[in-house]
Amino acid sequence: MNLKYSILLVSIFLNPLFGQELFEEKIYSANIKTVKLYPENNPLGEAVLFISESDQLILHFDELDSDYTDYYYSLIHCDAKWQKSDLLPNEYINGYAEAPIIDYQFSKNTKVPYIHYSLTIPNREMQFRFSGNYLLIVFPNGYPERPIFTKKLYVVDELCTIGGTIQASSNPELRSTSQEIAFSVNISSLNSRFPDREITTQIQQNGRFDNQINSIKPLQIRDDILDFNLQGMNTFKGLNTFRLFNISSLEYNSEYVYSIDKTQAIDEVELLLCKRRDNSPYKNEPTQFGKFYIDTKTYDDPSTESEYALVEFLLASPQPFADAEVCLLGGFDLWSLSHKLSYDSSKKAYKTRILLKQGFYSYLFALTNRTTKRTDVSQLEGSYFQTPNNYFIRVYYRAPGTTYDQLVGWQNIINYQQ
Repeated sequence: MNLKYSILLVSIFLNPLFGQELFEEKIYSANIKTVKLYPENNPLGEAVLFISESDQLILHFDELDSDYTDYYYSLIHCDAKWQKSDLLPNEYINGYAEAPIIDYQFSKNTKVPYIHYSLTIPNREMQFRFSGNYLLIVFPNGYPERPIFTKKLYVVDELCTIGGTIQASSNPELRSTSQEIAFSVNISSLNSRFPDREITTQIQQNGRFDNQINSIKPLQIRDDILDFNLQGMNTFKGLNTFRLFNISSLEYNSEYVYSIDKTQAIDEVELLLCKRRDNSPYKNEPTQFGKFYIDTKTYDDPSTESEYALVEFLLASPQPFADAEVCLLGGFDLWSLSHKLSYDSSKKAYKTRILLKQGFYSYLFALTNRTTKRTDVSQLEGSYFQTPNNYFIRVYYRAPGTTYDQLVGWQNIINYQQ
C-alpha cells in the first residue's frame, strides 16, 4: 500500500464522521450551499451510474465567500446499510484515493458573493471498479477529517431485472391513503444458491432515507424469480404533491410568491401563507418530487449569475404543537429535515427563513416527534393513494466468499397523475 492510501486510511479512522454506525448525506459547513449531484444533461436525475454505460455524474456546490478554497474529494465504498465495506480504496477505485476539485468560478455581480465549484465523476483521477453504494466526501486540502459535506451515489452493475407497478394498498383500511409497490426480480444471472441470505432488496420513496424500506423478504422464490407482490410491508403513505415555488426571477412575484424586497443587502422573498392539507380533498397538481432546479431568467449562466435570496416559509397554525417540531422536507438540504420552523404567536403561523439560490423548488412540511424523532408528513399534508411519487427499487448481492455488497439491480417506478 502506498503512502497516499495509508494517509487517507489513517484520516478515515481518526475522523468522527467514520465512527458513525451508518453514513448519511450531510452538509457540515454553514457556508456551503446548493449541493447537487446528478447525471450529465439531467439536472433532476438521480445520482446513479450504470457500469454498462459511459455516463458521468456532475457535482455542483457553492461556498458563500469571496476567497477560493482548495478542496479535495474522496470516495468510500459502503454496504447496503451504508456502513463502510471491507474494501480498501485501491481495491474499489482505479486511480487516486483523493483528488483536487480544480473547476471553480467566482459569482458575477451578485449581492451575495460565492464561489461555484464543479466536478465530473468518474474522471481521469478516479474510476469505479465495483458496483455498490459510494459516499462522496469533500474536504479542504490536507484535512480529510473535516468534511464540508457528504453525498451518496450509486454504481449499478445490472445483473438482474426488476419489473413492478404502484397500486393502491391491498389493505382495505389503507387503500385510500397508501401505495403498495408490487414487483418481482429475476436473478437467473446471479446463480445465487441462497438468495434469502445473499440478496438484499430496498425501496426508497422520492429522495427520502427516513422512511426507506430495507431488507424486504420475497413472498416466494420460484424459478429464479423473487416475488414481492401483495405484501403489506411494501406499503408507503401516498402523502400529497410537493408544494412548489419559482424564484428564477426576482423582478416579479411568480405563483406562490407573496412579495419580493430588493431594497435590502440581501433580496428577501416571502412565500404565500401555506395552509395544512390533511383535511382537504386531493388536488391533481404538477410535482417535482421534492427536487430543485437552479435557473435565472435575468442572466445567461445560472451557476455563477444566480442570486441568493432569503426565502420566508409560512405555515398557518392556530397554536403550536406541544410534542413535535415543524420541518421542511425536500432535496434542497439533502432531505436532512434540518430546517426547523419556529412558531410566531402574532401571526398564528410557523415560519423560517432560508438562503436559497434562484431557481425552482419543491418541498413538504413535516412533523418530527421530539421524543421518538420519527417524522410524519401526513398530519400536515394529508395522504392520498393518487399522489404521484417516484420509487427506487435497489437489489444488492453479496456473492459467496466476498465481504461486500454489489448493487446488481435498479428500477425507477413513477405513478403519474391519475
